[in-house]
Amino acid sequence: MAIIFTQYWDVMENKEKAYEDFILGTYIPTYEKTGLRIAGAYYVVVGKGPRIVSVSTSDDLAAFQKAITSEEYSDLLEELFPLIRNYSSRLYKSYGPIPVDRYELQVGVWKFNQYFNVLPGMEPAYREFLKAEFIPAMERLGIRVANIWKVVIGSGPFINVEGTSPKIEEIARTIATDEYRALTRTLKSRYVTDYQSRILAPTRRVEVPYFVKGLTAGL
Repeated sequence: MAIIFTQYWDVMENKEKAYEDFILGTYIPTYEKTGLRIAGAYYVVVGKGPRIVSVSTSDDLAAFQKAITSEEYSDLLEELFPLIRNYSSRLYKSYGPIPVDRYELQVGVWKFNQYFNVLPGMEPAYREFLKAEFIPAMERLGIRVANIWKVVIGSGPFINVEGTSPKIEEIARTIATDEYRALTRTLKSRYVTDYQSRILAPTRRVEVPYFVKGLTAGL
């Protein structure tokens, strides 16, 4: 079972240079000494913030618990907090019909993530809908469902369906189709609540908060 630890934040205005220096000089080297491996980061291009999403992995839950209770981890957060705002975190485990043994953040693609809570009593029907209809339809429309995650520590929505597409324009075309609208209407009316979606740009660089401005110019 794969687990990922996601941390969300925005960089304080006028502290971008101090943030970058701290991330490169202190945060990344010390963070990985705790036993957590930084896989990379996402930048939220479309959808609800915070804009920066740092993703790290651990071998198992015991190693994760040891890492976040260490003094090194606590000290890092104390140094990070004056440089950022809107911080939150979640621990996810792999969930659903797509097996994930080890998480690797993809670069050179775009992510279309959908977040929601499953309605009480609808878990079996939701799983069947996901496997038989939702995943095949999303992939037919051009968005491959790469992973499905469930929050085990942190606030909801508790399900994250992680989609992948090579171009942001393809995501835009997909979500404008009648088939996509009908699919999500069925999902939201029968199986889930608290639905949200975001378009994210992946990068292996946590230190650059606004790197995607060049990528998204003219969109």
